[in-house]
Amino acid sequence: MRILLLAALLLPAPALAQETRASAAKKLDGEFAASDANKDGFLSLAELEARMGKMKVAGGKTLPPAKAKQIARLFLARADANGDKKVSEAESQAMMRAVFARYDVNGDGKVEGAEAAQARAAARAKAK
Repeated sequence: MRILLLAALLLPAPALAQETRASAAKKLDGEFAASDANKDGFLSLAELEARMGKMKVAGGKTLPPAKAKQIARLFLARADANGDKKVSEAESQAMMRAVFARYDVNGDGKVEGAEAAQARAAARAKAK
């Protein structure tokens, strides 16, 4: 359930409301490129923390620094499949495919608003 919580924090609800696998992958490619500050093809913890610190959440505010660090560590822990302390684009895409599959309750290849709301509610309830 922590992966759903991560997605709930990382992915804005309006973006997921009509998201398809292809559009989600394309957006993630752009996000990965923007996050890879040193352009080495990997995301380090420092790069993840910096990106999370700029992320807008409900109300257009940025995440508090402690929350940004927490989410960056969680992202790294979940996405770093080979344990090298960095996230490749392939690892990032694999994690987000898993998240998308959990949101896509009916398995039709897209996430509708009701599915996103259901997944978010479940993640928030589990986090309490």
